[in-house]
Amino acid sequence: MANTVKSGDFFYRTPTEKDDTQWEEIIKKTETFAPPEEIEGMEFVERVVLSVSKPQRKSGDDNSSKNSTRVSNPERDNLNTIETRGINVTCSPLKTVIINPSEPKDEWNDDLFGGYGRSGEFDRLEIKYWIYDRYKISSKRGSLQVTDEDVIDDAGMTDNWKITTKPPTKEDCVALNVKKIDKYNWGRNELNKWYAEVINHTLSHKQVESYITAALNKQHAKGRIDFEHAQRKDVERRSKVQKLGKVIPLNADGAESGNAQRLERLMFPMMREYIQHHETQNLCLHNTKVTNHQDYDDANSSIVAMLENNITLIEEFVDHYRVFKTKPMSVTYRMTQKINSDKEIGVIVEYE
Repeated sequence: MANTVKSGDFFYRTPTEKDDTQWEEIIKKTETFAPPEEIEGMEFVERVVLSVSKPQRKSGDDNSSKNSTRVSNPERDNLNTIETRGINVTCSPLKTVIINPSEPKDEWNDDLFGGYGRSGEFDRLEIKYWIYDRYKISSKRGSLQVTDEDVIDDAGMTDNWKITTKPPTKEDCVALNVKKIDKYNWGRNELNKWYAEVINHTLSHKQVESYITAALNKQHAKGRIDFEHAQRKDVERRSKVQKLGKVIPLNADGAESGNAQRLERLMFPMMREYIQHHETQNLCLHNTKVTNHQDYDDANSSIVAMLENNITLIEEFVDHYRVFKTKPMSVTYRMTQKINSDKEIGVIVEYE
């Protein structure tokens, strides 16, 4: 019979002093349930308790986050357990890379590369000490790793895919892909190899191809199309700053090729809003895929044409309904599927 453990045994209240002897017990438990991980291009050094202020999380140049693998900031599901339950010994510790490993140990300096979400909670909860896994750059680099920065970026991206955190967004992945393209002039083959051999992730092949295409398009669009202000949140923010009133963002991606789905999803809400207020609703078009000015203009003009056609269709529908008065649509039939209730399964019968 397998040994069982109470769920409460996985959690410890965080000791407030570094020399608290309970740290030894906690570290021993973490080594059982969350042993140090192998990281390509790095060598594990030690698991140790550090002051949370020791690992560098900010750049000295502009005080920005050193986390180059997160351009978005999704909330992490597991963070509230720090406040309510303390240290979870089944979770991997935070991770640092020692930037001066040749110096005496008491002079080591660390940069954080895994655990930014929890680090933010330490500030809020005034936690002074935590467990860290310390690594150093290995003399043997991993596949496609040329610089120390590559090693740290790859390790950080893999760490973001932990099941205890929200995975990286498409925006995060595309941003790092563009960085690789800029540095090494990578194409689709190299990016596919990076996803397959370097980082651990849970993306499907279709998602990987979509992310790579987006990164290549973004790179191709540099100097021609701005993607820094291409998201829905950018439209919402600017509409408030410019005091434009209510503005509805509409992504025009693919409209030049006939993609009308995003616009069509707005039609029913538009009609309900118009019935209530009788006012024009203002759309603001933005685009995250086009790589040149012509496609940008074509996508926008396609949305305008689609909207005009939809309004015309609504007008014609109302005119015909007023004349003929027949029900435009009705639930007339159903497929029989209720076993031991329907007389025959898998046939169409009248809906009653």
